[in-house]
Amino acid sequence: MARARFTPLLAWAGAALVLGAVAAELSGWRFLRAPVERAATQSAGVPVQMQGRFRLHLIGRPRLEVEHLHIASDPRFGAPHLLDARGAAVAWRWGDVWRWRQGDRLRLQALRADALDARLVRTPDGRANWQIGARTPRAEAVEAEAEPLGGLPRFGSLVIGEGMVDWQDPVADVDLQIALRAREGEAEDGAGAGTEARLNGRYRAMPLRLQARAGGTLPLLHDPDTARDAPWVPLRVEGTVGRARLLYDGQAAALLGTPRLQGALAFSGPSLAEVGRPLGLTLPQTPPFELRGRLSQDAGVWRLQAERAHIGSSRLAGDLRFFQRSQPRRLTGELTGSRLAFADLGPAIGAPAAAARPQTPPPAGRVLPQRRFDLPSLKAMDADVRVAIDRVDFGTDAMAPLRGLQTQVRLQAGVLRLDELRASVSGGRFQGMTQLDSTAEPAAWRATLDVAGVNLADWVKGLRRNGQGQGQGNADPYLTGVLQARLDLSGRGASTADILGSLDGPIDLRLRDGTVSHLVTEGLGLDLAQALGVFVRGDDPLPLRCARFDLVARDGVVEPRLAVLDNRDSTVRLGGRVNLRDESLALRVVTQPKDWTPLSLRTPVTVTGTLGRPQVGIEGRRLAGRLAGAIALGAVAGPAAAVIPLVDLGKPGEGDPCEP
Repeated sequence: MARARFTPLLAWAGAALVLGAVAAELSGWRFLRAPVERAATQSAGVPVQMQGRFRLHLIGRPRLEVEHLHIASDPRFGAPHLLDARGAAVAWRWGDVWRWRQGDRLRLQALRADALDARLVRTPDGRANWQIGARTPRAEAVEAEAEPLGGLPRFGSLVIGEGMVDWQDPVADVDLQIALRAREGEAEDGAGAGTEARLNGRYRAMPLRLQARAGGTLPLLHDPDTARDAPWVPLRVEGTVGRARLLYDGQAAALLGTPRLQGALAFSGPSLAEVGRPLGLTLPQTPPFELRGRLSQDAGVWRLQAERAHIGSSRLAGDLRFFQRSQPRRLTGELTGSRLAFADLGPAIGAPAAAARPQTPPPAGRVLPQRRFDLPSLKAMDADVRVAIDRVDFGTDAMAPLRGLQTQVRLQAGVLRLDELRASVSGGRFQGMTQLDSTAEPAAWRATLDVAGVNLADWVKGLRRNGQGQGQGNADPYLTGVLQARLDLSGRGASTADILGSLDGPIDLRLRDGTVSHLVTEGLGLDLAQALGVFVRGDDPLPLRCARFDLVARDGVVEPRLAVLDNRDSTVRLGGRVNLRDESLALRVVTQPKDWTPLSLRTPVTVTGTLGRPQVGIEGRRLAGRLAGAIALGAVAGPAAAVIPLVDLGKPGEGDPCEP
């Protein structure tokens, strides 16, 4: 009987509790303000205050609305507070709170504020005032802490009507102030509504001065997991990034953290390297550039569709993707173009830009580029980019351009490789690879190159008299032939000069089916009589029997194992060395005639000095001996006899001088 009476009481009590909970939910649980403040303070580890109007909803979609929300900052960070918001609304899910208590990053469904003042501070040791209530992080979250805003609670949406975000983060190299202002527009249609933002300060060592205008209420942050559900808002951004000018016109769903945007981009500046650095992109030093195309970002992947990329005098285009959330970051895609000027690559290999002076003048007499490579940047990301360029110009009329340059640029774990490198020029082709390993100490460079079927005179226009082409007067080249070459070289160092100064490996150059200037041949041998005859009747090219330069580099010193140029008139041999460590020259050219001549001063020709200041001379002691003999014989036997010491009977060639 007692049990029967107790059951209705329980039912009435349960109903009363439900009705009470419903009533409390409808009223916003106002009596829980103080307990909620205490619980929030205990969880955050810093004082949390809620003032003015207070409404809490715990059933269905939990959320908190408060007129004034103040979250303090730990005193060790030196900030007046972490967050001070007016008209704030916070929404969450209970499952996210439970996971946060287990050590995961805190996720909030939304944070909205009519006005907000946030002071985000991280110290050099990696501790941040926004890591409130931090637990021991899970392994997968550790690496993210070094990222900009790493450890900040994730937001399904963060919307600020008006306010200031002051962000100081030496770990991510950020010192940035973001001022925000929203306009509601007309009540009926919302015309004129939007958000304006000004960004000033420094982002990864790059000064920023940007103004953004969104055509609606633009979320500042979005959780990457929910960003795809966010509405698109028209967005225009313009200003400066370092010394580069930026104009972006498109639409966006979020701006910070993991942005989501797409639109047209116009970008110009003094060098690609300067603008790549803030994004963690490894880009080469270049002359001034101007870029136009489309830029988008989605799920941590940036995509640049460059319709026009003018870099110096180069004309390029491309479709590139940058995976910002990958570890390490990664760049893929293709780079194309109608023209690449070799001079525009100069800064990338240590030479000054065409329009700029080197910051540090090279040592006296030196010509090899001394500027050190930016080797640490090669370890900042990976890359796999296909390159296809129609024309590569050497920046001089003395050389014909390369055609159809193709290569695969790969950067992995600090090793930069140009694989499958090939191009055509003057009826022949180039093919090879090159690699720079920045992880070695010192950095290690290697290259192999095969050249086949290249018409030398057509490629090297400077071999023609006065640079003229065929059919323009006396335009026969000094040297012609079909070039075959093989190089397999290595070096070490942090600059072009260092690498060449430690060069090792063979260089084998051969010419076939060619000719050589008769006048140059006689001039090298100081054959006055034949040179005068050739000058009078014209310089008919001599067919080349063979020409070969088999060189070897050892620790920066290049010496010929065999260097010979052979024709029907003479055999010219080259000896000596070129020291690339100090850029000194010590070369000796010896010409052996195959026919007799009545007036010859034949003596070895020398080339000394440096690459920047070569000095051409003759071995005077040998020449002085021949002249002294001529003078003495002339004095004894008469003037006619003085010619006898100057007569060279010559020596017919035997065998093939181009084979050892």
